[in-house]
Amino acid sequence: MFPIFSELHQTEAQKKFRIHKVMGKINKRLKIIGKELGIPIILTTYVARHSQATVMKRAGVSTAVIREIMGHSSERVTQIYLDSFDDEQVNNALKSL
Repeated sequence: MFPIFSELHQTEAQKKFRIHKVMGKINKRLKIIGKELGIPIILTTYVARHSQATVMKRAGVSTAVIREIMGHSSERVTQIYLDSFDDEQVNNALKSL
């Protein structure tokens, strides 16, 4: 979708470093966007993934489809990932009491 590699990125180490560098830039810019919009949490690519999975789950998208989109190795991994969101929501609700 977003071509970040060039002919300079041949080895796995070079590709890994490039991904790390690009993700850092994206997260820096997301933080700025969130601040400008007054969003009370720091936006990151992880927050975006978490939000996407949560929205899909609440919309009734099957775990199999969410697994495919998230790139997880199995539906079990996806289920554990989605269950962690439920735990987080319960903890946040209890904190507000």
